Amino acid sequence: MYMNANLFEPGKSKPERTFIQGAAKQSSRFDGRKLNEFRDVKLTFGADWGTVSVSMGETKVLAQVSCDLGTPTSARANEGTLHLNVDIKGVAFLDEVQATHDQRSLTLNSLLERTFRSSRCLDLESLCIAVEQHVWCVRVDINVLNHDGNLYDASTIAALAALMHFRRPDVSYIDDQIRTYSERERELMPLLFLHYPVSVTYCVYKSTPQPLVDPTLLEENAADSIIVLSFNSYQELCTLNAGGTAPTNVRTIMQCARSAAKRSKALVQFIRKALELDTECRQQPKQVTGLVNLLNSTASKLSFKRLMEEEQQMDVNVVQANQINATEPVQLPETTNEDQSEAPTTQTSVTPMDDSSWLPQEENEKSKEKSEENDQTRLKEITPANAKAVKSKSNRGKNKPGKKQQPMSKKQNHSDSEEEVTQII
Repeated sequence: MYMNANLFEPGKSKPERTFIQGAAKQSSRFDGRKLNEFRDVKLTFGADWGTVSVSMGETKVLAQVSCDLGTPTSARANEGTLHLNVDIKGVAFLDEVQATHDQRSLTLNSLLERTFRSSRCLDLESLCIAVEQHVWCVRVDINVLNHDGNLYDASTIAALAALMHFRRPDVSYIDDQIRTYSERERELMPLLFLHYPVSVTYCVYKSTPQPLVDPTLLEENAADSIIVLSFNSYQELCTLNAGGTAPTNVRTIMQCARSAAKRSKALVQFIRKALELDTECRQQPKQVTGLVNLLNSTASKLSFKRLMEEEQQMDVNVVQANQINATEPVQLPETTNEDQSEAPTTQTSVTPMDDSSWLPQEENEKSKEKSEENDQTRLKEITPANAKAVKSKSNRGKNKPGKKQQPMSKKQNHSDSEEEVTQII
């Protein structure tokens, strides 16, 4: 008897949708997280270069990067190629028809190509060996081991970590011949990046305006709308995908964008820290994890929360140490007495600064009048014959409006005419 298997998938039945939307309205989730809380991300690197296993809760993804020599396209003859492929057939969904798997694979492939190929995160020109003849063709294969929601974020993190972990062999092109060097002859070369994109997924329900981040499969199937944002480490938008029936305004999208930008930057730092730990582990003998250990979950995993907490604790310790060093009294050297004896000589050579610029207007005028009077006294001492003209000019300037008129002196023996002696009322 045929039964609609679509009801067996989590979140597809009406009671489940009603329950999830009611819980979102009360700001509660099925797994006990907050609405803006992420699941822990765990990375595990394999023995081969470019092999990475990513787990986000119960969602597990395995990524493998490989490269081969090929011919470039006619449109971009000096660039290599990047191909991404997602295989979701390993998930045992009780779905209605087989076409649902293909539809999800196509949607996931298109989103990954927009994130990595359209944004041009990889420097494809560095993959060129000979223009219009030979280039490197890089391929990323993503296998979904278990699907418990937010498969796109897990696939993006796995693809980025695998590309950053991958090493290609060095080649030389001499006399129309390509020679590929082994790892013993020459050191393997990493891929060059222009930026590092990471995606963050949000679910929107009609029952609440607050978006829900990092959804599980139950929450993802019961959502009315899904928003996918991809940012790089420079907090630049790479991809925006929004679809569904729930109305979303600009304020909701901007709220999601701010949170996604911070999350993407933190994830890129986590991947770099994990790569540093992997290189240290590879220098030790017999410490590299194989593919069987990756599938059996017996390998040591690098946790996002643990590494970020350790890094924050180290930063706090550095700040505290700097504060302690700043509070300690500074011991002056023994040559302080000599410096103090030399200090007065240096101070006498420095010219005094003019502080009249910051004074009010009236004070500036008073200071100018004082300077003029000082100049008059100096001129009288030096050239007494020219004191008449200087005094007349200063008296004329004092009769101008806006300045206080000073009473004229009774004795004016230096005047030549009677008009200057008589006071005009």
